[in-house]
Amino acid sequence: MSGSEHLLDGARSAFNRNDWTAARAALLEADACSPLVPDDVERLAWSCRWAGDQEGFVNSLERAETGFMDAGSAAGAARMALEQARHHKQMGDEAVALTCFLRALEHLQDQPESAEHAQAQWALSFTHMEAGDTAAARAGLNEARAIARRVRSPGMEALAVQGLAHLAVAEGGMREVIPLVDEAAALAMRPGVAPIHAGYVYCSVISICRALCDWGRATEWTKVSTRYCERESIAGYTGLCRFHQGEIDRLHGHLAEAEERVMQACAELLEVNRYSAGWGFSELVEIRVRRGDLAGAEEALAQAVALGDDGQPGRGRLLLAQGDAKAAVRSLDRSLGDPGFLARERRVFVLPVHVNASLAVGDERAAAESVAELEALATRLGTKGPAAAAAIARGALALHRGDTAAAIEALQRGIRTWCELDAPYEAVEARVLLARALVADGDVAGARLEIKAAERMATEAGVAVDLDIGPAHDAPALRTVRTFLFSDIVDSTRLAEAMGDAAWEQLLRWHDRTLRAEFDRWRGEEVKHGGDGFFAVFGQPGDGIGCAAAIQRALARHGAEHGFAPTVRIGLHAGEASARDDDYFGSAVTRAARISAAAGPGEVLASADLVATCEQAVAVAGQRTLELKGIAEPVEAVLIAWTDQA
Repeated sequence: MSGSEHLLDGARSAFNRNDWTAARAALLEADACSPLVPDDVERLAWSCRWAGDQEGFVNSLERAETGFMDAGSAAGAARMALEQARHHKQMGDEAVALTCFLRALEHLQDQPESAEHAQAQWALSFTHMEAGDTAAARAGLNEARAIARRVRSPGMEALAVQGLAHLAVAEGGMREVIPLVDEAAALAMRPGVAPIHAGYVYCSVISICRALCDWGRATEWTKVSTRYCERESIAGYTGLCRFHQGEIDRLHGHLAEAEERVMQACAELLEVNRYSAGWGFSELVEIRVRRGDLAGAEEALAQAVALGDDGQPGRGRLLLAQGDAKAAVRSLDRSLGDPGFLARERRVFVLPVHVNASLAVGDERAAAESVAELEALATRLGTKGPAAAAAIARGALALHRGDTAAAIEALQRGIRTWCELDAPYEAVEARVLLARALVADGDVAGARLEIKAAERMATEAGVAVDLDIGPAHDAPALRTVRTFLFSDIVDSTRLAEAMGDAAWEQLLRWHDRTLRAEFDRWRGEEVKHGGDGFFAVFGQPGDGIGCAAAIQRALARHGAEHGFAPTVRIGLHAGEASARDDDYFGSAVTRAARISAAAGPGEVLASADLVATCEQAVAVAGQRTLELKGIAEPVEAVLIAWTDQA
């Protein structure tokens, strides 16, 4: 046996026992001695793929395609072209993927029926599914299944059956789903099924279980898939398995572990499957919103969108947390209007957020439509998660309509189910709603108990819900609409050092008297005084704007008359917040503070939404688009003209 033959014999042996690193090294060494035949180049491609050498994988696929063509093996050439198409599709290179797919069809033209014909039909069917053409997708998958059976390819048959299961989920054919899932998994377990097929089926089974909200079954298959990938030394699918495990951790409130898993999964998937990495970053948005890390959630959302994912439902949840319900509704509407099968699988997760966003903007009709669809989905799916979500959505809608009895009944039912599923974030959110319903019903003592229970659950799980959830109080927080004003002295630290303590204290006392006089004159309520700044609220937008302008005029007059006055910046925004213990909490308050921080020296900067609700005419000196920390979309703001001549 020559040296080259000896290397090839060892390489093939390593390949057969899934020792990908050894197989890759031996094949490359043998190739350096004498060019490999197409079958061995194909082995080199898969050895590179599972060893993590993506460049080597693609290069070897291209080389193997040419080799099979030269050897007269049209099926082999088509197989290599189809794998290139799959790879480029997963990496987001749509045009390249299409070119490879069309080349595969050319190879297969006028050729005897083979597993590659089934693979081509399978790939085309998923394109139909993405476009929302379920009839064409079903026909293609059934054809792929029939071809795979005729040519005795259990791996391709498993992929076709797995595709039919996805389609059944999207179409709502729940009775079909589990039998199809079990059939696909059983086919994938057969000896001789290629790792690319088996791994794909296992991950798809987990994805389908997730779409059904069957978290128990998803957990079981995640363990099976992880063991398979570890046993077969497969890199790449471990990222998807890790991602799905992170989803399960997130549901159960293990947020730190979930974030760690999903971040690792995203790092792995970026190298082999950018399409799925986008999904991973969307999951990261969900996790970080639950942890209260809105800035981190926004970063993850940007990465998800850059990879082609719409970021839902975490995107809508993030926008709501940032106080931008209108933007949340717009983004969620787009997601619900997407006909693709992945968007349809996500509907059960998107609809509850759409209900909350619709109610936040007062669109009761849209909320009611989403509640009805969610209840129908819950009935079809027959699992506890959707049933709990539907009950909470129904309770939120009833509370908005003022039907407290119906709200309390639905919310209590939903909370019981979320607690059974050990889903603390969902249960805490629901308890806040229940507390509000109980207050509206006159049961303040019951509301206090719900707030205490919510606080305990939030603390134990480390979840961040609205600031209604805090230490126990004599009464739960009440929601109210107010105009929020924040002010602070510009460069106060430098000014204090320059003036000295005594002069600075005297200036501060004058500053505080001046601002408090204007708060009184404009019917404002001082909430907090932070040394060199104030937080005040007003019942009417016009009062808040008028007060801010009056403060700046008073400071300017003092400067003109006495030669100096501190320079103050002021920001305003209006919205709904939680009122408790003479304080206000919520995203609208946060937005007002962020706008204030964006104002320049001597400016009054107000959100455009606030100015639009003001009944009095407002003198405007300019407009700005603000990029505010922790807020996903740009905020339109108005510079108020406050001079005596304005």
